[in-house]
Amino acid sequence: MAVFRKILSTSMMALALGASPLWAVEFPEKPQDTDWYVDMAEMIDANAATEINKIAVDLWVNEDIPVYVVTIPSLAAMDAATLSVDGYATELFNHWGIGSEERNYGMLLLVSRGDRRARIELGAEWGRDHDRSMQQVMDKLIIPQFKRGDHALGIVDGIRGMDSVARGLALPQPTAPWWLLPLMIAVGAGLIFLIYNLFKTGRSGWAWALIVALGVALFFILRNAGQSSGSGGGFGGGFSGGGGASGSW
Repeated sequence: MAVFRKILSTSMMALALGASPLWAVEFPEKPQDTDWYVDMAEMIDANAATEINKIAVDLWVNEDIPVYVVTIPSLAAMDAATLSVDGYATELFNHWGIGSEERNYGMLLLVSRGDRRARIELGAEWGRDHDRSMQQVMDKLIIPQFKRGDHALGIVDGIRGMDSVARGLALPQPTAPWWLLPLMIAVGAGLIFLIYNLFKTGRSGWAWALIVALGVALFFILRNAGQSSGSGGGFGGGFSGGGGASGSW
């Protein structure tokens, strides 16, 4: 009996040291009535904030579907180091009660900057029917922008994609990075100048090869850019159904 008590005591101590109780995990405060996002990790600029609110308000007013964005510095910063980003997203979703018991169609985009992971969490009424579409949102709209370092654009594109899935529409194209148009203009001007000088001087060989190389490079830049380039009512008894998508960068 003494040995059993010692084993039990040791096991309980190990559990206490190795895992934080759920009540100790910190969650952000729910947004004010004018906002649909919480940006603890400072990943959302003013333009992105405006666009997120615009999309979220329209989806709420017209479809009665709440969608929220939350960024956190890291799981450790939220006293949630023993949880995965997916698990934290589920707990946050349920803690806020996104959606309602009558219409449990809430959506949440969680981004953990320090852990370099993101999660789309869906309310239970969505079931698992939209997991594939949400994974496409994650893989094609969010993560490519994050890999470029444009977190705000990735979040906005993600919300645009989630909005399209919620409305039963085709996914939008990724937003081209800001530098794409100036680069196209510069490369185009360089090609024109180079071709003009070639015809004027009559040179051949490596210069034409350079033109072809620049043209191929421009093609792949354009190709890659195209491929990867009032609230209040959103709370009230909704809970996660486990559906959604995850990604890392």
